[in-house]
Amino acid sequence: MFYSIIRKLIKSLKSSLKKMEDLEDKASGIGVGSSSVGVGSSSAGIGSSSVGVGSSSAGIGSSSAGIGSSSAGIGSSSAGIGSSSVGIGSSSTNLNSHSWPTFKYLDNEIVGNLTKTRTMALDDNGTIHSLGYKSDMHIETDTSTDSIKRNGVGYKGFIGNVEASDGYTYFLPAYQTSIGKLGRKTGSITLEKKFASCPQIRSGAEGNDGIIYMPSYTKTLHIFSYNTNTGEVASITPQKPSRYTFCNHIWGAAVDKKGEIYMPQVLGTSVAKIDKFGIFSYLDGPPATSGVSGWTHKYVGAIYVEAVDKVFCLPRQGKKILIINCADDTYEEVDLPEDYLAVANKNKNFHGFLAPDGWIYSAFWADTKCFRINPETYEVQWKDYEHEFMDGKPTAKEGSGIMSLGTGYSTTALVKGSDVYLGLAGTSRAIKLEF
Repeated sequence: MFYSIIRKLIKSLKSSLKKMEDLEDKASGIGVGSSSVGVGSSSAGIGSSSVGVGSSSAGIGSSSAGIGSSSAGIGSSSAGIGSSSVGIGSSSTNLNSHSWPTFKYLDNEIVGNLTKTRTMALDDNGTIHSLGYKSDMHIETDTSTDSIKRNGVGYKGFIGNVEASDGYTYFLPAYQTSIGKLGRKTGSITLEKKFASCPQIRSGAEGNDGIIYMPSYTKTLHIFSYNTNTGEVASITPQKPSRYTFCNHIWGAAVDKKGEIYMPQVLGTSVAKIDKFGIFSYLDGPPATSGVSGWTHKYVGAIYVEAVDKVFCLPRQGKKILIINCADDTYEEVDLPEDYLAVANKNKNFHGFLAPDGWIYSAFWADTKCFRINPETYEVQWKDYEHEFMDGKPTAKEGSGIMSLGTGYSTTALVKGSDVYLGLAGTSRAIKLEF
């Protein structure tokens, strides 16, 4: 009798384990086998040249942190958290749930109803330097004490920066005629006047031979270049893509391990590339719409993940994530979860980042919600940090000090070890995520 009961229990346990394995197999398979649409890279019909721009050399690429663990599970049952595989929505089943980073406010405040900075550059002593957006600012974040301060002397007109191989990090001029330079060894800031008028640059990446390529955020696209060896600035005006678009703005650039740079359009539907010889072209492929149309901002920013040799572009106002395969120049778009889109602010993300855990995260813009994608499986999850933003106050607005959602909860992000620091936007308190 006793042994009969034991056999029945073992049989029941085996059956339960088999069901769990089947469910896990189904979950891990969702959203993985996406097909790459479009063929290769083509410069046909483009006719662009690399006048004073291109250089040939072995690719330099950018090194990214490894991918780390991938979550096989789909759902997260926590209140305010919507976890899902691509296009599936939420699931109450929690298989191998991946933890989220801890939210922390830094010490001290910098008040004002404005977006304070859209840049972050780390020096060798562990201080993050952020220059002003439209107001004179030089904010220093001390990563040893997790505190911020505003220096007496400030600079303005910068959006985005490039950490170059020559020991300097370059602040890119949007509403500014000079390029800002941080000497990472000394922590000193200098400016080099290079333009007669504001070039409206918001992104860039270092290609081969120390050349930084910077696309413009303008209706007529310009590609500016800065040679870190000589200080020489050059530019080209490439032809428009064969697929008509009224505006050719670009706000995002990422370099792969070969030294080739990929750039998504903000309002258009094409994907641009500068190869390792400095030649500009548009990739062949379907329209990259991010599920929206018209003047809606699609993709802002680009993040290269070396472990999978792909560039991930997160949406500002769009509904999809653009993924570019650097091995064959094909690309595809992956849906954000429906349950997330149902509650998210239209302005979802400022500029994402590759986190220490190997996932790619959005940066809080006009929303307290954050989404992330696993670069290996394309699983997409999201979490609402509203409670953390409140910090014991009745609302997130009171807890953060933000006066208008249009100024943003944060802007760019900087990864340091197992921590991520987010740029101070319209809030008075700066944010850190601990992994």
